Amino acid sequence: MKIDLIKKKSGKEFDRILFEQYKIITTSADKITDKRHNTNKFYLGINSFLFTVSAYLTTINRTIIPLLISIVGFIISIVWNKNIESYKSLNSAKFRVIHELEQHLPANIYKKEDEYLKKNYYKLTSIEKWIPFIFALLYATIIIIILWSMIKWV
Repeated sequence: MKIDLIKKKSGKEFDRILFEQYKIITTSADKITDKRHNTNKFYLGINSFLFTVSAYLTTINRTIIPLLISIVGFIISIVWNKNIESYKSLNSAKFRVIHELEQHLPANIYKKEDEYLKKNYYKLTSIEKWIPFIFALLYATIIIIILWSMIKWV
């Protein structure tokens, strides 16, 4: 079921309300981006700490503790990646609405910006998704090292 964005047009009052809604959705998109950056900082901090502790404990003692820390870190990295995808979907939807609203405004500033960016721009989501993947790979390496050393000792 497709929902029309604009329900009715009604002159100056319509223009004022439309512009207010436009300001609300663009502010909301900015807030989502800020939340996304803060969430990434949170996950980066947790992963940096967990990886450092796990790697250190692995070098001095290959016990179950660094193995468990690495498993938790691996899971957190997967959750982080899913979180990035969720924010991407949310912001994509917001910008689709913004683009539709701009069709009823004097200028299509966000749509034009997207047009300019398509030429030589790597979407930040594509780049930022590599960071949790790299952490997951590092955790997997530690897990394999610990499991290998446990098997060797048995």
